[in-house]
Amino acid sequence: MAMETRIRLTRIENLLERCHDGTAPLEEGPSYVRFVCALTVKYSTRRLGGGGLADAVPDDAGVRQFTVTKKSDVLPVVDPSVFLNYEETQRIAWRMITGLPGLDRYDLSHGNWRTSKPDDAVATWIHDLAQTNDDRGLCGGHYRVVVFIDVEVELVFSEPRALVRRCAWEETRTVEPCGICLDGLRTSRNSRTPPVKLPCGHAFHAPCITRWLFKGTTCPMCRDVLHAPRESVRYQRYAPTVEQLVQLGWKFMS
Repeated sequence: MAMETRIRLTRIENLLERCHDGTAPLEEGPSYVRFVCALTVKYSTRRLGGGGLADAVPDDAGVRQFTVTKKSDVLPVVDPSVFLNYEETQRIAWRMITGLPGLDRYDLSHGNWRTSKPDDAVATWIHDLAQTNDDRGLCGGHYRVVVFIDVEVELVFSEPRALVRRCAWEETRTVEPCGICLDGLRTSRNSRTPPVKLPCGHAFHAPCITRWLFKGTTCPMCRDVLHAPRESVRYQRYAPTVEQLVQLGWKFMS
């Protein structure tokens, strides 16, 4: 993919709603976990010949928005003893995170997180609290947890990968070698993806030329200058305001 997603958790704070710390009567349930998220979205580019480093888009301080778990999305937990199960607690937290309006527009795959994921920290905190109460004979009451998180999403457009995708040579059956590694374009371990034919006519394995383009801006064989397909860079800047969230019926914790 020409667009990479990098996600960082920069702050997390867990709070219990008053009287719902695991000692409240069961009839005052259910338990639940809610999130209030301060989300910052930034944009950068990995340029041809840039050494793989991501350069921030000029004059872009990032788009900041706030989002909360909608009341309709809250997953009620009727039996609070479920929090004694770490994996189940983590699953509940992750479902709430992936359902946050605004944040759900981005690829939250585990591999895109450059820090620990918030569900890990939340699950550990809730599980430890429930386990401590259980050890003290206090298990049986409900928990209502509000989690405040700051999340930074960086969308990184990769010029080398965008150029490789544009120049993919889908239909070829050529037996000629790659201009970099000299193995056959269709016979080596690098041939799992279509070869790439640059505008100058020289062909390469996609992995070989991608690595080259992170260091150079010309064809490695004829030195023809290459240009990145900038037209495909279109960032979506979706930032619902607090007023819009309130109009939709969302309530913020005071």
